[in-house]
Amino acid sequence: MNKVLQFYRKYWILRWLWWLSVVLPGVSFVLVSLGFLLIMHWPKDYQDVINIALDPEVEYLTLSAHGVKDTTASWSDELQRTYSELQHLPFSDLKKQHISFSWQPYSDNVFNCSVDGKNIGFKLGEKIAQLPKIKGVHLVGHSCGSFVILGVCEALKENKASISVQTTYLDPVSVYSGVFWDYGIKYFGSCADFSDAYIDTQDTVPGSNQALRNAYTFDVTQTRVKNNIDYAPHAWPTMFYIKALKKKQLPIYYKATNNLSSGYQKNTLMTWPLEY
Repeated sequence: MNKVLQFYRKYWILRWLWWLSVVLPGVSFVLVSLGFLLIMHWPKDYQDVINIALDPEVEYLTLSAHGVKDTTASWSDELQRTYSELQHLPFSDLKKQHISFSWQPYSDNVFNCSVDGKNIGFKLGEKIAQLPKIKGVHLVGHSCGSFVILGVCEALKENKASISVQTTYLDPVSVYSGVFWDYGIKYFGSCADFSDAYIDTQDTVPGSNQALRNAYTFDVTQTRVKNNIDYAPHAWPTMFYIKALKKKQLPIYYKATNNLSSGYQKNTLMTWPLEY
């Protein structure tokens, strides 16, 4: 050790090279990373997006959240129209409200959308939990909108645990806060009474092509490939879900004995078993 110290004292320029090439870049990286995380998690109001009209008489609510750099027009609006038109569903005899939730501009930032989405969802969930007659909720999220759904679910269960909650994840993005790469894989579906997921394994978005630990995860890739459907893998599960819902192939948890609970397993990637 003494010889090393003597060497560096003798060749002082090496000390400067060490600082310039290793220490300073390392410190700069840490400071920039901390600053980025601080900005990402800095408290925000979000009232501009969560201030939506909720029917005080509603008993069953469906809500869908679009993904990053997307709008409700691409699939969410059609999904909610489909819910409103279908008959003889488990919640058909209840007072219903169907919400296609827009959370722009917060959804436009790839780096912040997970944190903002979860925070927005939690605040929105607190509002929904205050509805005096609410009994059941079905939440559907795509891509980074999955964090909105997770936040809503956590707030509902924290404030009104008796609410029946189903969460559905469509090609969900797993990365949270830019550093927790498998966050969604671990926690999506964890707070719901029932959770299902639909993914395209040819998608390369982190977490969008893996089974969720707390949900029944179905691989719908082959329904696109076999039918020669020209649709981007990351967006395909949204279109699949709408058509499958119209055909009443999908599980609706509320007041229903779900066959998926006995026939399939969570944390397992399963090929979609029905004809598309």
